Amino acid sequence: MHHEFTGLNPAEGAPALQAQTRLVHEWRRFPFLDPQLPRELLPANWSGTKAAELFHRKHVDWRPAALRHWDQLVGEPDTS
Repeated sequence: MHHEFTGLNPAEGAPALQAQTRLVHEWRRFPFLDPQLPRELLPANWSGTKAAELFHRKHVDWRPAALRHWDQLVGEPDTS
């Protein structure tokens, strides 16, 4: 998962909402891939920790722009 999102940095609008949606969609698969073993039992190259850190960082970074675009899509039309 993390390779797809590492270099992705949408600024605003539809790209931010699309990236946030894809990120959350991919994250939902993670519990099925993570064996939830203690760290000392995981392989040395286990990328689950890095993937979790990336998800949380990107989710926090992209959320405001994604929500602004979502609000524009579903919000009441401006009648002024």
